[in-house]
Amino acid sequence: MNDLSVDQMLECSSQEVEQLQELAASTTAGIWRIKRAKALLGVLQGIRPEKLMFQVRVPVTSIVKCIHNFSRLRMAYFDRPDRSPSKREAAVEKMLAILDNPLSIPSETAHHFSLRYIGTQFTANQIRVIREMIRNEPKPSRAIIARQMCSTFSLYGENGKPRLSVAVDILKRMAMDNLICVSTKKIIKGALSAPPPKIILPPQKTEEITSSKSLSFYVVLVQKPEEMALWNAMIHHYHYIPVCRLFGQQLRYLIFTENNESCGRSDLGIPLSALSFSSSAWRVSCRDNYIGWNDAQRVMNLPLVINNSRFLILPWIKIPNLASSILGAIGRRVGNDWETRYHRRPVLMETFVERDRFLGTCYKATNWVEVGTTVGYSLHGSEIRRRQATKSVFLRPLQKNFRHILCRSF
Repeated sequence: MNDLSVDQMLECSSQEVEQLQELAASTTAGIWRIKRAKALLGVLQGIRPEKLMFQVRVPVTSIVKCIHNFSRLRMAYFDRPDRSPSKREAAVEKMLAILDNPLSIPSETAHHFSLRYIGTQFTANQIRVIREMIRNEPKPSRAIIARQMCSTFSLYGENGKPRLSVAVDILKRMAMDNLICVSTKKIIKGALSAPPPKIILPPQKTEEITSSKSLSFYVVLVQKPEEMALWNAMIHHYHYIPVCRLFGQQLRYLIFTENNESCGRSDLGIPLSALSFSSSAWRVSCRDNYIGWNDAQRVMNLPLVINNSRFLILPWIKIPNLASSILGAIGRRVGNDWETRYHRRPVLMETFVERDRFLGTCYKATNWVEVGTTVGYSLHGSEIRRRQATKSVFLRPLQKNFRHILCRSF
């Protein structure tokens, strides 16, 4: 079971495929069976476990175990789950029972019971409304239903725009749990999977930009399409976490050398760095202990904490103290930029630094405080989680009275 890159092809009879499809579409078979049936169907379609886990929210180790056990036991594998339902699975099964057999649950319980998806609670009545949206739409797709959801449930960002990407992700996760069934728009194969093109840099020698003497840089808040394309390309090709997508509220920045003829171009300087801030982690023990807030205060005030989710300096840039200089400059302006876009001023920044890769020296040099470590949650399962690098948690206040603000109750 240690070989997580297993590429085992399943052979199933047409009858077995139909049985798997019936299980995958069920609302009464139990989430353990439903998700493993979906996983096996995905494997039959040629999807590797490492990608499949994001479609069914099942750890890679569990998918691999499912493949081996199904190959040995066939459909008898589903007769007895290898564990009791988790707390989350039990909650989803209870919601399915409320939706499909409301008389089985006391009306008072059904009225108040809800499930959380990406920070938003949904009651059974709200999920019924979403189901009704899907039924009433001639050609329902996640994009169409997401727009209706934003309007119906007031899913708007601080800038007044609908949170469409969040709504789409909520629909995906509800579909994983079989609470809803909604299709996606037909996508040309490879249209979304193609990586961003490599960035085109002006011709220069590496040694020309290895000294901090007389070098000045400027910060660009990413807003234009060409700036976003450059940011995506830099992160995809040169950051150790190549995923460009960020979750929740977010700001992206590009750092260039100052405009001058020696840079080889007159409109922009040489790209040096890319970084971003996005919504903070939902729960981090050492951070929460450092702040001193309780759960209710955390839920209420978490939007005042922002996460430095990416920080890249291009690998051929060798300028002493550049990282700390950039962090210092960003720290002086990110509060204003965030407030301008989201009408809420953050009071604390957080970031996670992989200890096996970095020492966090640039953060320490700019008054970030290391408050503890965390391994974090991993869908890859416990075996990979134990092998994952431990991450240091760094915090930097943007206001001196951040604890007073974050521990307020209204």
